[in-house]
Amino acid sequence: MSSEQSMEGCPKGGSYGPSGNSPASQSPLGRRDLLGRVRKGFYLFRLPWVGLLVSLGLALGGPAWGAEGYVHPELLMETGELAKLLKSPNVRLIDAVDPALYGRAHIPGAVNLFYQDLSQIEERKESGFPLSPQEAEKLFGAVGIDEKTQVIVYDGGEGPAASSVWYVLTLFGHKNVRLLNGGLRKWIKEGRPIIQELPKVERRRFTARPQPGLVVKADWLAKNLQNKALILLDARSFKEYIGEEIRGVARGGHIPGAVHLEWVKVGEKLETFKPADKLRQVFEGRGIPPGKELVVYCQSGTRATALLLALRLIGYDNGRLYAGSWQEWANDPAFPVEK
Repeated sequence: MSSEQSMEGCPKGGSYGPSGNSPASQSPLGRRDLLGRVRKGFYLFRLPWVGLLVSLGLALGGPAWGAEGYVHPELLMETGELAKLLKSPNVRLIDAVDPALYGRAHIPGAVNLFYQDLSQIEERKESGFPLSPQEAEKLFGAVGIDEKTQVIVYDGGEGPAASSVWYVLTLFGHKNVRLLNGGLRKWIKEGRPIIQELPKVERRRFTARPQPGLVVKADWLAKNLQNKALILLDARSFKEYIGEEIRGVARGGHIPGAVHLEWVKVGEKLETFKPADKLRQVFEGRGIPPGKELVVYCQSGTRATALLLALRLIGYDNGRLYAGSWQEWANDPAFPVEK
């Protein structure tokens, strides 16, 4: 989970990597080619001997990738477990990145569902949900998800792209969705296979079951800013929080009373979530004890989902998303702002 990268507003078209114009059919995908999956904070091995050294280090007992002690460990999946499930008929693997990046390299069997397609500004304002139930049924059904499907979602290792898909599926009532810990970056570091071929996907019937207890609207939040039982978390960078950096909105700053906790604080250098004890230190160090009612926001409701997942992992089950986030709040002069 790389610092300072904005998962929100990432342009389509693979601008974080080389162009790579040759079709997949011309040659096998080699380690030297690990092509266009290079993006901010996501570095692939470009020389074969580097990958060899990494693989050797893992075989000789290199750094452990897993973490224990979570209250809800079922929310994550480790790469070794996924490797055993790739050919399982009722597993749907979702790659949440830009389609251009997905086309250059992805895990075998993965289907692309770009995380930005799960966010609609007007819907966030109207209902508090990132998109409508009808649109959720259309998008999730198109990638082969129904109520019996085990969904595993990943990104390049950044975190918020995958966690936003996890959150929206959870928001619409899907019970069996997990995030691949470390994403594609960790998968490749371990020498596991990647391909360019696109899988055949059969549409399924996805039934949206909205969970309104997982979201808040702007009006509700404005009325509860003085509520001492509520803790509001701002998942953006510190420069955004203090109003020094403004990203396409009318005002800079933060929602009054919000506690700053940038989403990157819940991740390790190897792009995995911190172990449970370290996550507790992160949240408790910001004055956030278990059992508190929490609302998390960022710029457009993407980065905040990484905090929500981290909270859920350690049993903080009272977290909700303000999906409109700063994009809505800062552009409405009726809402107060602090710097």
